[in-house]
This record gives sequence, C-alpha cells and structure tokens, in this order.
Amino acid sequence: MSTKMVLTAEKLIAGYLPGVDILHDCNFVLGDGELVGIIGPNGAGKSTLLKAMFGLVPIREGTVTLHGDEITNLAAHQLVRKGVGFVPQTENVFPSLTIVENLQMGAYQLAKGDVAARIDGITELFPRLGERAKQRAGLLSGGERQMLAMGRALMMQPAVLLLDEPSAGLSPAYQGEVFENVRAINDTGVSIVMVEQNAHRCLQISDRAYVLDQGANAYEGTGDELLNDPKVIELYLGTLARR
Repeated sequence: MSTKMVLTAEKLIAGYLPGVDILHDCNFVLGDGELVGIIGPNGAGKSTLLKAMFGLVPIREGTVTLHGDEITNLAAHQLVRKGVGFVPQTENVFPSLTIVENLQMGAYQLAKGDVAARIDGITELFPRLGERAKQRAGLLSGGERQMLAMGRALMMQPAVLLLDEPSAGLSPAYQGEVFENVRAINDTGVSIVMVEQNAHRCLQISDRAYVLDQGANAYEGTGDELLNDPKVIELYLGTLARR
C-alpha cells in the first residue's frame, strides 16, 4: 500500500434510517494512486460505505478523512470541490442530453473557459466519446453510458474516484471494457475505490481489496491474496462468481 493515505474511514457506524445501522465499526484506507476494491455478498454494506464516505448516508459514529483532513458528513457538493468524484450504479447520465452536454454538467463548478480543455482531456482518454460527441446519451450502450458517467465525474479532475458497481447489468464483453476503463483512469494517477459484484474481476485489477459482510470488515489484503485465500474462496468467491 502507498505510504501516503488519501482517503480513510475509521470505525464507521452509519445507516439510512435513524436507529437502523448498516455499517458496524467499518474501516477503510485508500493510498495515493491505489485502486482498492470492495466486495461481499448482497446487503453487506458495500454501497453504503461508498455513499457514507461521499456524504450521501449519515454517519452516526466514526470519522472520514481526505488527505488527513476530516470530511465526515460533509455534503456531496463540498466533497466534489475537495477532489472526490462519485459515479452511482444507476441513473448516472442524463439521457436527453448529448455526450458533450453531459460532460459540461460535470463541470458546473468550473469557470467557463476551463470546460473545453477538460472535455478535450476526457475525449483523449475515451476517444469514443469524442467520436459521438453530439449523440444523445440515451442512445448509448450500457458500457458507453458507464464510460460517459466516469468521464463526467473526471471533469473536475478528482484525486479520488468512487465507483458503485460499474459493471452491474452489463454483458461480459461490456464488463471487460468497463474494467479496462477503470484501470486506464487509475493509470493517470487517480486513486479509485470500486464497489463491485463481479468479485473475481474486481480482485484481478485491484491493488488491494476489502471483503465486507453484515456491515463490517471480514477480510482485507491484496487482490492476489484474496483471490487465493481458501476461506474467501469458500465463503464469497464461489457465490459471487456466478452472479
């Protein structure tokens, strides 16, 4: 793990409704430049952890820090200004808007003169978005929509990108493309946290990963360590691999 910690969560207790906790004493660390996966069975609290760190689920106890500064329960728009991007699992593009208009929506906090340059950077990373710049997002394939959603989140040049199940509902071919895009983004220096149900593929591309179960840390290690851990294979990978 990188010695420089970018995003941390310590002893989080959080949930959507008062008195109903989804996360129980949950811990998480993201190092500079890392790609860290979060896997586990349905209902384990994976997406809740991601949303809690992004200010979308109330944290009742515990702390979240970004570059050493506490950001616990800050609003999502404040976190975007601080360099955190978030791509939700569903409804992550504006279908009636074009690709360019979607990207512009991701730059609403930027000065107008900076937007075109940022769009150029995104279409350089994802050439297909540039080729179809005037096409409405609602006409894109599932894989292309995820590409656009990630591109829009990158418009603010975040240091950290949070991805909530980017391969959900996609065909195997499109899943492979999404994972390649995630790795490409990480290679540009963006630190990434990825919640993912495709556990095997997630572990294959992750530097490190956490297994959550019933809202708490069950296992953690490098992607290779967890892929080859007999207990993780027995309890989680056999089931998750078939989803």
